[in-house]
Amino acid sequence: MIDIFKDYILQREELLARIAQELQLDKTRLGRMETAYNTVAELLKKDNDFFEDLVIEIYAQGSKRIGTTVKPINEEDFDLDTVLHIYDPYHNHNPEGIYNALVKALQKDSYYKSIMEKKKRCVRLNYKSDFHMDILPACMPNAFEKEIIKIPEKALQSWSTGNPKGFSNWFLRIANSVKEPILLKNSDALIKAQVETEKLPSELYLKTPLQRAVQLLKRYRDIYYQGKEYRVSSIVITTLLAQMYESENSIFETIDNVVGKIKRKYIEAIQGKYRFRILNPVNLEEDFTDSWTDKHYDSFYNFIIDFHTKWQNLKNSFETSKEDYIQLFGEGIYKKALNEQISMFSKSTKDELIKASSLITSGSAFTNSQGLINSNNGIKNGFHHNFGGKA
Repeated sequence: MIDIFKDYILQREELLARIAQELQLDKTRLGRMETAYNTVAELLKKDNDFFEDLVIEIYAQGSKRIGTTVKPINEEDFDLDTVLHIYDPYHNHNPEGIYNALVKALQKDSYYKSIMEKKKRCVRLNYKSDFHMDILPACMPNAFEKEIIKIPEKALQSWSTGNPKGFSNWFLRIANSVKEPILLKNSDALIKAQVETEKLPSELYLKTPLQRAVQLLKRYRDIYYQGKEYRVSSIVITTLLAQMYESENSIFETIDNVVGKIKRKYIEAIQGKYRFRILNPVNLEEDFTDSWTDKHYDSFYNFIIDFHTKWQNLKNSFETSKEDYIQLFGEGIYKKALNEQISMFSKSTKDELIKASSLITSGSAFTNSQGLINSNNGIKNGFHHNFGGKA
């Protein structure tokens, strides 16, 4: 049976996966969101003023579609981005008419009218839970193309082009290019070492290193930009990581290599006195950085440097990098993931120090008058974690 605590690289990789798993939206919340946009779709299909005779579909775009969701911090709402895809060529409509038809159809329902908010390009539904849904109306560019969309733009007087389905396909194709992820390779042994637990999420070892890397970097983005301006968008992070990913088989190496490349790319741009651009890989006419000022670029560079510095410390033992984990991902998330890892795997180790550390980490350790660590009597111990060698 595998002893994960004898292999720091594997232990670190498994812990990063657990942290990412803790960060993502749970299946219950995702289920509520899916129900929400399916219900809206059914309502619109029954609209006898505009949508009744049209073929329409509402689907998620962004992080939900590519499996990189991250819980908001500070109890903020999750932003569920959806597309109302009208399977009819855009030249049959005008952009303002499409937008107004969506608003009118939703206003007929008293519930949706009460939670609806008009935005520049989309309609927002503010659900009284922990998410809001943005509905972006869109048409086909022609009678044959069912992936690219035309979007009402510029005060609803013109159209822009998008391709959310194409972007998700592009990202997932790159993510799935990995040949043999470390965790998946060891999944049978890792699961076998947790025979007494029923808490192991089935997808813990199944998500790709790239998906996990995006989740973890987005988490630190959210922490880093609290109280700061010029926040880096998720689409920029996701695109950059995918563009520079070279099928690394671990979460750690994916982030380490990609963030290092981003850092070098930015330094080269500074030295060459030019700005690097981040283009939409499925629509090269769209520049995700077209609105960036010097302050945006400086903010992005400082964010990457800060992350890269902390990330390097994770190459050492947990004893020396604990504070970096906490700063990168948050103390609660880190301790919860670590506690579960130790509690689950300590049952399969023969190392008495690790067994004792398991009690300490879980907050259930006591030291008795003989100096022995146990689970029921003596002086209670504080949090500690001093095992795991160097990479």
